[in-house]
Amino acid sequence: NRNAEESAKFHAAAARQNHLDGMAVLGGCLRTGTGVKRNITLGLQLIEFSAKNGNPTGVNKKAALLESDDDYYGAFDLYNSCYESSSVNALMLFNLGWCLHNAQGIDEKNVEKGMQLWKEASEMSPDEGSEEAAWYIYNDLKRENPKEAEVWLDLAVELGLDEAIAEKASIPEW
Repeated sequence: NRNAEESAKFHAAAARQNHLDGMAVLGGCLRTGTGVKRNITLGLQLIEFSAKNGNPTGVNKKAALLESDDDYYGAFDLYNSCYESSSVNALMLFNLGWCLHNAQGIDEKNVEKGMQLWKEASEMSPDEGSEEAAWYIYNDLKRENPKEAEVWLDLAVELGLDEAIAEKASIPEW
């Protein structure tokens, strides 16, 4: 795929300039063989380096790997330490909010804090993760506060989230 190859080249150039986001994304490309020859070891090393340096893109990628091994507590710890260092992006805020809202990687739910993080993530639109945050806020509010929920659904639609577009189309009064 030409776009995948161009993305890998772009992120490789950024990584060569010590750009941590570039390293994390290139690491993901190398790990999966997306746009470049697959090199799992180097991909994981780049992701690890980026995450260890507190980069939210690296943290998201490393936490996703931990979650794929059912290490939800490790993933939560990564998200939370990144948040506490004020190094955030929308996807990291969404993921940390998900953990809190659903008690994933922690022992007690904190729905209020999870919703707050989703709102912060949504405010970063159109960044990746903001559309999912808006969608989950909508789903959380639609029964008890449909007017406020509609605002979040509209944002998720505006950001192109397929589930939100389908939901909006299925509601006759809108």
